[in-house]
Order: sequence, then C-alpha cells, then structure tokens
Amino acid sequence: MPIHSYLVILAFIIIGLILTIQMFAMQQHGSEKLGKPSIAKFYFYSGKITLFTTWAFFITKAIFPEIGYIRVPPSLSWIAVGLLWLGAVIVSLAFRDLGPSLKVGLPKQETQLKTKGIYRFSRNPIYVGVILIAIASCLYFPDLINISFTIYGILIHHKIIRGEERFLSRRFGDEWSAYCAHVRRYL
Repeated sequence: MPIHSYLVILAFIIIGLILTIQMFAMQQHGSEKLGKPSIAKFYFYSGKITLFTTWAFFITKAIFPEIGYIRVPPSLSWIAVGLLWLGAVIVSLAFRDLGPSLKVGLPKQETQLKTKGIYRFSRNPIYVGVILIAIASCLYFPDLINISFTIYGILIHHKIIRGEERFLSRRFGDEWSAYCAHVRRYL
C-alpha cells in the first residue's frame, strides 16, 4: 500500500476514537445522542448515509488501492489526503467545542449557543469538515457513485443546516442574530 493509504486509515481511526470519546462523555453527562431531524426524515437520514458512505469509499480505496476504473495520479491522492486531514482536524475541534451539546438532529433539551473555539470561524464546522472529507473522497476515489453520493449529501446537508439555523433562530433569538452577523454559515 502507498504511504498515503496509511495516512487515510490513520485519519479515520483518529476520527473514530474522538467520536467514541465524545459519545462516552455524552453518556456520562446524561446527554441524548439523537435529536429531531431538521428536515423530512427520509432526506435527513439519506443525506447522512450518503455522505458517510463516501467515507467508506475512501477507506476501501485506501485498503485496496487497485480498485476503481479511473487511475488517480499520486499528486491528486496527496491533495485528497491533505483535505481529509484538514476535515478531520475541523471535525475534531468542533466535537470538542460542542461538547455534550453534540446531537444528530435538533436537541430536545435546553442547550447553550456555542460561539467559542472553532465556532468563532464557522457556524457549522462539523458540516464543513464532513463535506471536506467527502470531497476528498471523490478526489481519492473518483467513482460515479461516490461523486453522486457526495453531491446529494452536500445538497441535503445544506437543507439540514438551513433547518437547524431556523431552529437556532427561534431558540436563541437576538443572541443568534448577533452571532450570524459576525460568523458565516460555512467559512
């Protein structure tokens, strides 16, 4: 396997460990993991599944570099690895800064608006990181299904974000408006 394959596998191991630690902390804190979808359930869950399937394509290509019908030049593989690591760092920092407020969907419990750490630069850093990783997957494994899943997942996640932002606007009112005035949706 090429060196970049090992870096891909390592990045996903680190993301998995950080997510596991986060879930354990949430369990200790008594926080719920699942919330209410911010858009229709079918689109919400299909968007999540398609984007995370691109991660599976990424890992599969790293483990089995010969699969696929398009030869990827090493330079493109390295760009993909760089985007993967950037996305992994962003996701990891966002998990840390969100703490027990991390949910899949809208929280049922009262939460605080997170505006510190990486949330000073993006209102949706988890989604930024996840989308970067999906795009990197397309560069690393440019397969029609992978690219289609990425496009669908990004479009659906934009709708998810819009739904979450409507919820946050209702919940936090002026505090949310002031935050939006200073911090962009993505970057």
